[in-house]
Amino acid sequence: MKGDDHNFDSTSNNTPIGRPKELGLRARLQNRPDYQRLLLLALLFGTAAGSYPVTVLSASLPRIADDLGTTDDVISWVVAAPLLVFAVVTPIIGKVGDLYGHRRIYLISLSLGSVLAFSTALAWDTASLIALRTLAQTAKAASGPSAMAMILVSYPRSERTRALGIWAAVVSLSPAVGVVTGGPLIEWMGWRILFVLHGAAVFAAMVAAVLVAPETPRRTGIRFDLSGAATLVIGVGGLLIAVNRGISWGFDHPAVITGAVLAPAGLGLFFHIEHRSDAPLLPPALLREPAFVRPIAAQAMLQVGFVGAMVMAPFLLERRWGFGPTVIGLLMLPRPLSFAFCARLGGAHDPRHGAQRVVVTGMLLFSAAMLLAGIGAQQRWLPLFLFGAMLAGAGSGYIRPTVANAATNAAGDDDLGIAGGSMNMLQQIGAAIGITVLTALMADSADGTRFLLLHLVAAAAGLAAAWLAIGIRDHRSDN
Repeated sequence: MKGDDHNFDSTSNNTPIGRPKELGLRARLQNRPDYQRLLLLALLFGTAAGSYPVTVLSASLPRIADDLGTTDDVISWVVAAPLLVFAVVTPIIGKVGDLYGHRRIYLISLSLGSVLAFSTALAWDTASLIALRTLAQTAKAASGPSAMAMILVSYPRSERTRALGIWAAVVSLSPAVGVVTGGPLIEWMGWRILFVLHGAAVFAAMVAAVLVAPETPRRTGIRFDLSGAATLVIGVGGLLIAVNRGISWGFDHPAVITGAVLAPAGLGLFFHIEHRSDAPLLPPALLREPAFVRPIAAQAMLQVGFVGAMVMAPFLLERRWGFGPTVIGLLMLPRPLSFAFCARLGGAHDPRHGAQRVVVTGMLLFSAAMLLAGIGAQQRWLPLFLFGAMLAGAGSGYIRPTVANAATNAAGDDDLGIAGGSMNMLQQIGAAIGITVLTALMADSADGTRFLLLHLVAAAAGLAAAWLAIGIRDHRSDN
């Protein structure tokens, strides 16, 4: 009978149109007029759930080392290993989402991430803690690129930068929330409670995503580029180990030397494979597109100065003013708060003033902030240093949604996952370089002039980023 045939709407999970009483909960939510807001809240919660433990976990490492009977250098891998793996895996998982659908990958990511976070709370020694924490963050690697992709496909191009501004604000605030909420609980119940909270938050985010996350197009007939993924892991992994571990282990350490050798070999082979592949992981045409390369290269360069100065700040506050950990944590809060506020501001300004103006302005503001912070450090003028640090957060936050929108617009909706993943990967590389260079130059010095010079190095990174940003395509006219 033809009466059994129905028209189907792909946005409502293949539910027949015209029969609202029979729509499932997910379809009813997607038909609400405020669906975009519900989706944004759900995906932001999922992204924030993955990043909020980072700061308070870093602060808790000495306590964890004492509890497990290990050294500070070994326990540092609880933070370092997930960051290294996350940087390598993110673009690969982003590409998987482009091919097989971001909703599916996002839900799998949150499911595994929740189980592994709960498991981390049961770690019985240092090795198991490092392994479980790394696996949990690896499982969560899809949350960033897939969340961004689903946000972007659900918003018209004219509104994407505003949505990305809110996304960047929440991501920057979540570690600060972790300090405020997680710190007292760890004092009261011990460090394992952090991973229980983490697992519960990720599980709640998964439930929310089941209800509201949209399907994204799947690309059939295209195989996944395994050889490209393998060589990218070798090249980027080797580079990050060489840069990130050089200070801790020494640049003559066999692992650091091996990483330095593998990096150019792996990356060279990766680019060779990509040019010959019928289904490349990262399309070579995209790598030749200035509208894609310039924004993410500029962002990576800014990360050199921003993250390097941020990691240096606690040492500076201790050595120049004699503050303890609690006071240092409070004094560093204005940086992420200003980042969050100005991320929303930049998202609103981009459609009105254009991508290039927003990005160059933010990077120049960052460079000026580093000059002020350096003078404050040299002269021991605490208000000036803190004002400069706050402005640095403001400048970095102001550009973040515009950079993300410019890069993903250039990539196109078919490659949103690999675009977001590539941006995250280059940010991690820039951060690793900044931390390595500035901490190596800082050494154990308490000299004010040296801290001024280090901030000038960070300011120079901001100026180089501004130069790279010149020529970023204005997408105000996109619909």
